[in-house]
Amino acid sequence: MMSAKHYPMKSDIREKKDAYLLEIDLPGCQKEDIKAYVEKGYLHIAASMNKEKERGHGKYLKRECYFGEYERTFFIGSDISQDELEASYKHGVLRVKIPKASQTKTNRIAING
Repeated sequence: MMSAKHYPMKSDIREKKDAYLLEIDLPGCQKEDIKAYVEKGYLHIAASMNKEKERGHGKYLKRECYFGEYERTFFIGSDISQDELEASYKHGVLRVKIPKASQTKTNRIAING
């Protein structure tokens, strides 16, 4: 059994024209056991897998499959709200679409003179 600190979430990040696509492998997780939220510019993903429910199906001679809780954070910037994110979970992969910050938003200072 691997502990949470030794089992990082494997992820891929792809850039598309208008968004970033974050894909996280979560094999064995149920959709209900995944939590995602945004706080202070960070996207937090937490998941849990409970293999203990499978007791009564024989004695383990060797056990390498992970179970337990783990989480990971990704910096996405403070310009993106939680409502702008799209997420789906299918075949053990969580996909989060993160829109790019609008090109029209600038913090340019007008110089008078």
